[in-house]
Amino acid sequence: MAKRILRIVLEVLSLLVMLGAIVFLIVYWKNIPAQVPNRWDLSGDATEWLDKRVLIAFPVLMAVADVSLLFARTVQFRSLGKSVRIPAPVLLFPLMKLPLLAGFGYVMLCSALVRPLGAWFFPVFFVLVFTPMLVFGVTSWAKGRA
Repeated sequence: MAKRILRIVLEVLSLLVMLGAIVFLIVYWKNIPAQVPNRWDLSGDATEWLDKRVLIAFPVLMAVADVSLLFARTVQFRSLGKSVRIPAPVLLFPLMKLPLLAGFGYVMLCSALVRPLGAWFFPVFFVLVFTPMLVFGVTSWAKGRA
């Protein structure tokens, strides 16, 4: 029951992050400069600039990631002509989705406000997104070895 509630909370927070990104773009659009950063180096400084319309891609990318991870309930492998379905833990994808969408939202916000991402962003982003997958893989491996 607690896992179900946590999953629902994570899904709602993910939805709020997406909606917040859309609302921010609609409300703040006139104040966004014509050229915004589109690419950053590992220290978080902008290296490429594009037209501000590129920011529209962020909510679209967030929605695609949300829908993709929402429906990714099982992983299917094909080996030696047989299909094997491995169910993912209930919290795996919601735990990956929230930091993924929040990271996309943060990048969009920094672009719109023409601010550097910060050197901390990339390491923190990758740790938060991929730790649930790593934990799932290690625990699955450990269960298989027992």
